[in-house]
Amino acid sequence: MQRPSNVEWWKRRRVIWPIGTLLFLVVAAGLAVTRSNTSLVVVYNETGARISELTVTACGQSKSLHDVNEFESVRFRLSSTGSESDVCVLTNGVVLWRGEYIEPTGSHRTLVHLRRGGMVEAVTTISWLQNTVRRGLTSSF
Repeated sequence: MQRPSNVEWWKRRRVIWPIGTLLFLVVAAGLAVTRSNTSLVVVYNETGARISELTVTACGQSKSLHDVNEFESVRFRLSSTGSESDVCVLTNGVVLWRGEYIEPTGSHRTLVHLRRGGMVEAVTTISWLQNTVRRGLTSSF
């Protein structure tokens, strides 16, 4: 069995590893930018009871879940189809809450906390990456 020559070792350590690492970083950055454009709705059940049927609708899309226990959360990632609208949360077919404007793209994050006594707390944010991109596009014109 022969030892690899110094040239093979040099190529492997000085060329192949850095190129592989650079490729990995480019792919990871590309995935981060593409996934950062999708919007997300998260509903937290903090009502103190199990919800037998929970439906979340936004941008012409909906997601229904059964038996959502207390302190569980429901995540609803919107596809790029549809138009902007308000988020609507229904329990057992009855509208519990409607509000918070959201777009299917643009990296909106809407967090809805269903609290005891029918109280609902919601907030919508935009990711820092999309916010920076939007500021850059609007300031250049």
